[in-house]
Amino acid sequence: MASHPAPGAAVAVAILLNPFRIAIGVVGYLGRLGLLATSALRSIVLPVGAAPSFPRETSRQLDLLFRTGLPMVGLVHVGMGSFLSMQAYFGATFIDGIGPVTGVGLIRNLAPLLTGFILAGMVSARYVAELGGEPGPEEVDIEPARRVAARLAAATIAGPILAVWGSFVGIAIGWLVAHSMMGLTVPAFFDMFLEMLWVRDIVGLPFKCATFGLVAALLACQEGLTRRVDGDREPIGSSACRAVCLAGLAILFVNSAWFLLFYHAGAAFGPTVLAPPRS
Repeated sequence: MASHPAPGAAVAVAILLNPFRIAIGVVGYLGRLGLLATSALRSIVLPVGAAPSFPRETSRQLDLLFRTGLPMVGLVHVGMGSFLSMQAYFGATFIDGIGPVTGVGLIRNLAPLLTGFILAGMVSARYVAELGGEPGPEEVDIEPARRVAARLAAATIAGPILAVWGSFVGIAIGWLVAHSMMGLTVPAFFDMFLEMLWVRDIVGLPFKCATFGLVAALLACQEGLTRRVDGDREPIGSSACRAVCLAGLAILFVNSAWFLLFYHAGAAFGPTVLAPPRS
């Protein structure tokens, strides 16, 4: 009689092989993302068929993102700007820190991060549904790679613009709160804020948000196209949820990598309003 492995042994083998399966799955997923990005780039240079103007396609996608993104990002930063302004005073009880905490905090980290999360949610909800189903009348004759390219370009452009908009709203609301509650003047708020703002802060805001938008859109497009190839066996909501969760992880990784690369050496966060410690 042929011997069969014991159930316990089969479970042990499955557990041992599981990390390898996960690693292979991750590598395969990253490979598909790379192929999708390459085909999207190829479709811009060498489109298949009578493709419409790429700038016009991108502009249409930008219009859809801005109509939803501008009010959402603005509303979130109204709350964030007012909170930072009050927290800087009531939490630390020093007036000089209100401008830097609000302005530098938004530009350096919070505005890009929050905008990236909002953009990831928008593109995941929209792109998975659009690319996972039948194309609309305006895209019925456009190859899938070209449709992906327009969405990647739109999200990459929209990210920095939405982040700048969010920073402007948050800083303006922060100053209004500081002025109305604590009588803070414009010079008292903005002079210290501008003094503590680094060039890397200004450069980091558009760079990070462009990367956030590109990665989030690429993941959303991949999930949408995969769902369509698989014959719609998975609900749209599940694919969109996976896309936004993966985008969130990628955004956190890129954001942390930026800080490690550009703020880790030397004085981590630039000038400070606090007195230096006594030796």
